[in-house]
Amino acid sequence: MRLYVVSSCEDTVTGLRLAGIDGTVVSDAKQAEELIERLRQDPGIGIVLINRELMKRVDDFVREFRKKNTLPLITEIPDTFSGKGSDSIARYVREAVGIRE
Repeated sequence: MRLYVVSSCEDTVTGLRLAGIDGTVVSDAKQAEELIERLRQDPGIGIVLINRELMKRVDDFVREFRKKNTLPLITEIPDTFSGKGSDSIARYVREAVGIRE
């Protein structure tokens, strides 16, 4: 299963692309919701990463999505403007898939 990033931040998408993770920059909640619905149709996508700023805008949608769907797993990641420099995206992904350190 692949990871995919949906972000409102170009830097986040660019950085994760350099790490081999595909992604899309969206400008609003509606675009994000439509993209997540399309990603649900792709059996190869197992985890969707969403930056904090965007998650604030699609939180209700994500809650409903999680109730109805087991895959893809949607998890929040820090971004450039989140203010928490010590957060590790890798740590978020490991925790999302159940790997504890």
